[in-house]
Amino acid sequence: MAAVNIKDLKAWDAEFGDDPTHKLASTVLQQQAAQDLLIGSSSKYPNVFSHVIDPEGAPITNQKSSGRCWLFATTNMLRRTVAQKLELKEFQLSQSYLFFYDKLEKCNYFLEKIIDTWEEDVGSRLVQALLLDPTCDGGQFTMVQNLLEKVAVVPLDVYPDVFTSTSSAKLNELLKSKLREFAEVLRDAKAKGEDVVPLKDQMVKEVYKIMTVFLGTPPKPDEEFTWEYYDKDKKYHKITSTPVQFYKEYVDFDYANAVSIINDPRNPYETMVKVKDLNNVAGGREVLYLNLSNEVLTSLVVKRIKSNKPVFFGSHTPKYMHRKKGIMDIEFFKYSEALGFKQNQPKASRVKYGESLMTHAMLITGVNIGEDGKPNRYRVENSWGKDNGFDGYFIMTQEYFEQWCYQIVVDKDEIEEYAHLLDTTPIELPLWDPMGALACDC
Repeated sequence: MAAVNIKDLKAWDAEFGDDPTHKLASTVLQQQAAQDLLIGSSSKYPNVFSHVIDPEGAPITNQKSSGRCWLFATTNMLRRTVAQKLELKEFQLSQSYLFFYDKLEKCNYFLEKIIDTWEEDVGSRLVQALLLDPTCDGGQFTMVQNLLEKVAVVPLDVYPDVFTSTSSAKLNELLKSKLREFAEVLRDAKAKGEDVVPLKDQMVKEVYKIMTVFLGTPPKPDEEFTWEYYDKDKKYHKITSTPVQFYKEYVDFDYANAVSIINDPRNPYETMVKVKDLNNVAGGREVLYLNLSNEVLTSLVVKRIKSNKPVFFGSHTPKYMHRKKGIMDIEFFKYSEALGFKQNQPKASRVKYGESLMTHAMLITGVNIGEDGKPNRYRVENSWGKDNGFDGYFIMTQEYFEQWCYQIVVDKDEIEEYAHLLDTTPIELPLWDPMGALACDC
């Protein structure tokens, strides 16, 4: 094994010292951030699209310092029909309501998995993967389906944000500490042959107590709430409902009919893929994907937008995304010209070698079809507030979509050609596989 040769460093210094580009880059980049300096012109990215869904959701949302992007993308998708039916100018569903129940269910699921794996060595890769981040804010769309089925939704005013829902780090820290402590207790009890069911139930009660202190007590799925509001004409209304009833009456989205499509070039296309041991609700749907080519994903996105439907999607953010300017494009960043840096690995290799995975969920609400009949850019609704991008919207190029996006969600009737694959035996991936990453970027 060879160490770095100091003589080589001296020779390299001499070589680089004669390079004017290196001199300029060194002077500039030691003073300011590369991602703000080494960029192209925004004029190359017109904020105009041939097809945009109507209406788009309002207002632009902000997940703040939390990893709730997947819940914001979901509620931004669902709220449109509610706003239309109730004639609202602006409307939000409660992201915190889903956030509370997701985290509670995740804690319970973690404890159940600890019980299931008690005979494995605590140092095994599976147990360590379970212990790594059991309270992560992030999620997969399958987890959304589980939540919508079990607890449905409520308007934001019924269960509004509080400080901790917008800044969740401390709650997560305390819950993780407790869950790891509980894991040891449960494993020891199982080793002694004790009945751990009442023990686990008491642990879930303690978790619930901590969460209600930080987040407040949410409505129960079958519990009535009263919501008062003004419509777009400033007319007063009052609705008395339950979360489940509210969903059935006002939300036009069949969660059971939704299918997660991925582009994972490591595995064969037109196959099902399953992430083992990944879930939020014990006994809930398994995390399953249909793996298809970028060409198919592109056609499905265009088809949905033309049908006036937004598209939930997952990408590797903030790779090659400029947060303030709202551009998502590899070519926007001039790292090659100034640094000689170029990303040479293909998408499959980036996933294999830990360079890329899905980290953020957003909505596609528009597409621009070029003169060649092909899409060249997309309109993206983010959840980072109006101060980022084009009043909260981003522009994503087709190349970015193909290289750095991994997942879209469509309806089963939109994939008739591939519907027969949904019942085939899936390829199984372990819990720690990149395709099991939870979208949680903030």
